[in-house]
Amino acid sequence: MTSRSTGLLYIVPAFSALALVLFSPVFYGFWFSLHRIRYGTASEFIGLGNYTQLLSDPGMAATFGRTAIHTAVSVALTVAISLAIALWVHRLPPNRGSIVQMIVIIPWITSTVVATLLFKWVFISDIGMAMSILRMFGLPDLQLLSDPNSAMGLLIAVSVWKRLGYALIILLAGLKSIPEDYEEAASLDGAGPWDIFRLIILPLLKTPLLLIVIVLTLSNINTVESPLVLTGGGPGSATRILAIDVFDRAFVNYDLGSATSLALIMFLGNVLLVLAYVRLSKWKV
Repeated sequence: MTSRSTGLLYIVPAFSALALVLFSPVFYGFWFSLHRIRYGTASEFIGLGNYTQLLSDPGMAATFGRTAIHTAVSVALTVAISLAIALWVHRLPPNRGSIVQMIVIIPWITSTVVATLLFKWVFISDIGMAMSILRMFGLPDLQLLSDPNSAMGLLIAVSVWKRLGYALIILLAGLKSIPEDYEEAASLDGAGPWDIFRLIILPLLKTPLLLIVIVLTLSNINTVESPLVLTGGGPGSATRILAIDVFDRAFVNYDLGSATSLALIMFLGNVLLVLAYVRLSKWKV
């Protein structure tokens, strides 16, 4: 038996288990989406009828738009804030820097449901700390979840707060991999702090930044816990993003055909982002 055949024998069991767990639900879901669903079972073959019905839904464009806004703003704010914190922590003494990292990382390692409930209790609840401070200064209570704009803002704030720790870890690792000689040489040549950041640090952080953007984009598109716990998609449909739409179609309206079709469309988008992630992970600046 050749070494190639021996290697294949070793990977076949693992690949079979992976295919059973990961790939078979996708193929079954695609087959399921090609049928009219009655009482949870596939009955009549309708081809792409579920997809046509889904894409002709007048509210679907708005849902895609809200998802794009939520994802873009959340990712942009997370990257900007984490980069600023990473640059600051990188120059702190190790003991102080470790404390800051621990504080920022706590929301990331906390369960999404628990973190969202804590955020909701502190900043939104009538008995929360934020409302207590407003009353202390004689200010009126803010009904943040009743206004569409503020509700989306709160959802974005939760997303940024929850994922800041992940971005900080990746950026700190990237900063520590930059040789100090580069900055010293640039300083000797007369470059200021802004020039060093713009011409040396930022280009060398290009790969970590791009990977963070892709991972955060995947996370924000697919998250259902935060919007479900915080707003439930409301008020009205102000925070109804794709993940909430799939949940409501499947478990509230029992429209399993369109829910499966939308989930597969999201899956295709995820695959494209994962391929980009793999591609960029091999890119050396």
